[in-house]
Amino acid sequence: MKRLCLFSLIFIFVLASTIAYAEERPPLEKAPLGTGNVALKLDYIGFSDNNLENLGVDDTFYVGLEGYARIYPNLYLGGEVGYANPDSNVDIGGNEVKTDVTFIPIELNLKYAVLPYPNFVVGFGAGVSYNYVEADVSGNGIKSGDDWLIGGQFFADLNYTVGSNLFFGVDAKYQLTDDFEDWNADFSNWRIGGHIGIRF
Repeated sequence: MKRLCLFSLIFIFVLASTIAYAEERPPLEKAPLGTGNVALKLDYIGFSDNNLENLGVDDTFYVGLEGYARIYPNLYLGGEVGYANPDSNVDIGGNEVKTDVTFIPIELNLKYAVLPYPNFVVGFGAGVSYNYVEADVSGNGIKSGDDWLIGGQFFADLNYTVGSNLFFGVDAKYQLTDDFEDWNADFSNWRIGGHIGIRF
């Protein structure tokens, strides 16, 4: 509960200060990714903890939805919500262990975007996250459970803009998380894939 309160206070402080900062400056006529944008992401996600690898749930496909609003020239505030669901059947010590994991990251990010060449936009940034994990395990005495994990991430993307509002590209991210208390593991991960979006 203390972690949730601390995270909520940080979120409110960052959001309030950036909104106030943005209101002092009128929007520009042009911006690399518009005055705002949304994108659908399809990525490959790999969890770096060895215990997850031993259970066969260390990688899968990931789908995410992100949205950003410009708060200053080239600087965007936004977030991402995603979903991954690795599952497996593995043999551990002669016992069949069935594992089903749900991973849902909820992120608050700052992104800096530049236009190094016409129609190409490079973005990079960092942020904080609150990540929901639910693990259902049967066999070998491994615990099932669920938890919210505090995390942080940094990322980069390359975008190609088409016309006035469409863009697509590739993205990469590395995220660190707290330990999952029911297991001796964390859900730190890396993601790489592509996205398509609309700027406005």
